[in-house]
Amino acid sequence: MKTTTQLREKIESGQTIASIGAIDGFSARMVEQAGFDSVYIGSYATEASMFGKPDLAMMSKTDRLWMARNIVKAVDIPVICDAEEGWGTAINVMDAIRDFEMAGVAGVHFDDEQLPSKCPFLPGIPRNELISTDEMCGKIEAAVDAREDPDFMIIARTDVIGTMPLEQYYTENKMEEVVDRLNAYLAAGASAAFVMALTEEEVRFYRERIEGPLVGIFATIEPLPISVFEAANYQMVIGSLVGIYAAAKGLLEAYTKLKQTGDWNAIQDKLINDKQFFEIVGLEEYGDYYQKYRIC
Repeated sequence: MKTTTQLREKIESGQTIASIGAIDGFSARMVEQAGFDSVYIGSYATEASMFGKPDLAMMSKTDRLWMARNIVKAVDIPVICDAEEGWGTAINVMDAIRDFEMAGVAGVHFDDEQLPSKCPFLPGIPRNELISTDEMCGKIEAAVDAREDPDFMIIARTDVIGTMPLEQYYTENKMEEVVDRLNAYLAAGASAAFVMALTEEEVRFYRERIEGPLVGIFATIEPLPISVFEAANYQMVIGSLVGIYAAAKGLLEAYTKLKQTGDWNAIQDKLINDKQFFEIVGLEEYGDYYQKYRIC
């Protein structure tokens, strides 16, 4: 079964799909082996893992596609990918949708920021500005026209929350603008609407007002358990930073202790063993290939 169909059927069954952030094929395999439904490829984590840089639109579409292809090949579960703003106008969006669909991902999300884009939650970085609702609807319509598989998910995100300080966002009741924009994006053909709900009350607020499938997120600024989204009947929740933050903590602790002690044996408690490593990368399967295909 195609992963796009897997994803659609799981959503139609009433499940809340947990799509957990990976930074490469290795971490994606661990997401799958842990039993999650889907792998997520986000810009915040992949710009850090690939370049060691913050999420400031430094990764090209070619870079993201290279990473997506490797992750798709590594797992059998659906992969959802951040497609930024589509890397340009509606014409560029059409090209991006075709590229990511051919790469084997099950869906993408893209947002309504003006270019050049940047993560809306980076301290010390100027705030974002958005394109008009009408222009974003045109991008969504172009994305729908470009896809070949009707099950391929086109998820629309609005970054209203990233255009101003949080206090102003709440004072000016900008959550209503989020609702208006996302309802328009769903009407334009988006498969689901991606909201940045920071509290349990906001999760419910959006569920009550947005007229279609919803995708939520949990990360450092949105530290909500998956169960909150399940209770509110969200169709998907993305754990964007799990992979990059877990890897960073483990690597930093191991490298630091090794530098302090100079002794490999002193960091064994921070390492997996050979057997665990071989299980993650599927070595046994390749051993079988050597026998089956009589490779010397």
